[in-house]
Amino acid sequence: MGTLLYTHNKHDLERIVKHVIQEVRKTELLPPNSVTPEEDKLTQKQAADFLGISIVSLISWKKKNLVPFYQIGKKIFYSKSELLEIASKNSKLIKSSRK
Repeated sequence: MGTLLYTHNKHDLERIVKHVIQEVRKTELLPPNSVTPEEDKLTQKQAADFLGISIVSLISWKKKNLVPFYQIGKKIFYSKSELLEIASKNSKLIKSSRK
């Protein structure tokens, strides 16, 4: 087996490292504590879009206690961080939008 010699300048190495980091991040949902309280609260439509499912499916999951939710008056809300945690434990539950 022959020896391969690669030479890169600083710019090439930085570009390669950034690309590798981007690819690694695609395999993660989000790092812990990356969601602010304002971003954490999702409406029913936002939660369904986030999970890649229909609102009807989300309501069905809510009724079956598959996803946690909060109700203030008649409004239903979901926690993005809690949905991420559930998705990380059950990848078959949602459709992946990352490839």
